[in-house]
Amino acid sequence: MDKINALLDFLGSVILITLGHLIWLLGLIFIFGLILYLLARFTRLTYVKSVGQKLDIVVTGWIGTPVHELGHAIFCILFRHKIVDIKLFNPDPNDGTLGYVTHSYNPNSTFQKIGNFFIGIGPILFGALVLYAALYYLMPDFKTVFTTVEKHSTNLAQDVQAGSWLGVWNAIKISTTNILTVIFNTDNLTNWRFWIFLYLSFCVASHMELSPPDISGAKGGLITMVVALLIFNLFILVVEAFGLNSYAGTFWQYIKLETYAPYINKVLGTLGALFVYAVIISGLNFIISFIVLSIHNITRRRGMINPFW
Repeated sequence: MDKINALLDFLGSVILITLGHLIWLLGLIFIFGLILYLLARFTRLTYVKSVGQKLDIVVTGWIGTPVHELGHAIFCILFRHKIVDIKLFNPDPNDGTLGYVTHSYNPNSTFQKIGNFFIGIGPILFGALVLYAALYYLMPDFKTVFTTVEKHSTNLAQDVQAGSWLGVWNAIKISTTNILTVIFNTDNLTNWRFWIFLYLSFCVASHMELSPPDISGAKGGLITMVVALLIFNLFILVVEAFGLNSYAGTFWQYIKLETYAPYINKVLGTLGALFVYAVIISGLNFIISFIVLSIHNITRRRGMINPFW
């Protein structure tokens, strides 16, 4: 029984380490992906229950939708999927679809199966990159803004890695406050480039959300990635349990994921800070849309809008 217990403890360690890695690497994407989805859904319902979805398409969809679909398409190319058909902006009044990317892949390729996950979440990753590009080219004082973003972003990723969700919440609050302070200042409000940046941000952030089909498409890739990570961690722990890592010398540290934590945390932290900004912008879009369209409804004696269901 002792051997069985030791084996179960060992397998439990593999599972816990793998779970910790998944939360560390993907936790921010899942958290902010859900928030962005809810905000986008509330905003869409606000339009549908007042003036119809067409106005939302006119205001933000003509830019936001192509960016969303390009997020899918780029990862199709990176993971060697065949793009069967692509419509960057093709509103369909029958089913509400604004655009789409259909693709095929080799089901026997682990690499391409993992690609399904990144293709599914592509819009939130590519959307963050587009927001960064907009910051770089249009924000009047880009260096000050991005220095502020970087200052607090690494702490955000480190808290996720450590599993300190109170720390994550505090880091998000601090990031939000500082991002709002450096972006919405008097100098920026009087600069025309800032208003172009703000409008592009509204368009992109409002369409970064992951739709149910996106999530469904990503599930298969996530399962494959989890299995691959389990096998990787099992290999690491088995080698270390038998002391075989000593034969690899200092080279062994370069195999372990934790060795690259400072670099990974920097990337994840910056990504997280951009997600925070996207949530701020999506939240502002929802609040402004709700206030303006509710006033429109009240003046037409339709009452207040319920944007939640």
